[in-house]
Amino acid sequence: METVEELNLTEILTALQDFMTQDGAISTEQRSFYQTFRQHLNTHEGVFRLEDIERLLAAAKNEVPEISEEEFVDMGEAILTRYRVKNADAINERIRLAAEEEARKRALAEAERAAREEEERLRAEEEARQAEEAERLRLEEEERQRHAEEAERLRLEEEARLRAEDEARLAEEARLAEEARQAEEAERLRLEEEERQRQAEEARLAEEARLAEEARLAEEARLAEEARLAEEARLAEEARLAEEARLAEEARLAEEARLAEEARLAEEARLAEEARLQAELEAEAAAKQAYWEAQENLPGDEAKIVPDLPSNAEALATENASESSPLPKIIAGATVVVVLGALGTMLL
Repeated sequence: METVEELNLTEILTALQDFMTQDGAISTEQRSFYQTFRQHLNTHEGVFRLEDIERLLAAAKNEVPEISEEEFVDMGEAILTRYRVKNADAINERIRLAAEEEARKRALAEAERAAREEEERLRAEEEARQAEEAERLRLEEEERQRHAEEAERLRLEEEARLRAEDEARLAEEARLAEEARQAEEAERLRLEEEERQRQAEEARLAEEARLAEEARLAEEARLAEEARLAEEARLAEEARLAEEARLAEEARLAEEARLAEEARLAEEARLAEEARLQAELEAEAAAKQAYWEAQENLPGDEAKIVPDLPSNAEALATENASESSPLPKIIAGATVVVVLGALGTMLL
């Protein structure tokens, strides 16, 4: 028997190169596919069986999808053709052996078929005999069943007659019971309707009483609200009047305090002015006294004659001091304000 030889790396690549160069030039896609396929071949360990070559071709195709399906099939066929050429004798031997094996299997199948046909013929004869026996038994059984069925029919007819009588009796009893039930149901419905109407009337009266009570409570609430609002308005008015009175009293007291302060300041100013005038008069008197004393000490005609002061000089000074002091006017204004404040308090 011839031994099948696997392709080596050189044979695989040579077959692929022959296919790619058959048109004279290798395309860019073919070159990329060749390099990728060669890398996969270099990483493979052991012999290259047909299933190994197919697997490596598919892996290269996945990495170089630009190769068309038709080119991919043709490249695989080129490598397979190289495999067939290298193993032509071994393949023919295998074909012959396969043909002999197929002939042997057909002869064995033919013998088995003949034995099966003989077995089927014997089984058919046995089945026919069994069928005749079964038919005889079936006819006997049918006759027995016919007699039994006739007896059963008569029994069933009698039972049906008795059952019909019982059913008629039961139907009459049921009719009477139904009439009694309907009468009771009608009476129950009548009583329920009367009870429903009574409850509806009670509910209506209760609803009217509830609505009347709600109206009464609402009226009481409205009156209470109006009273509350009136009380709040009264208290607010009293508070407003009290506030106005408080503010008026504060204004009056403030005005009195202001007038009192002005009176105090005016009095201080008057006293200061009087002190100033008194000091001026005293200084003038002292100056005159010194002058006269100096005149008395002069010899002979050197004494000078000084005219006397007017007899009303002191009255004029007092009048000027009164005209320059605002105290009388301030006291008069304070008196008016106090009187008006008292009148306002009495009116409040």
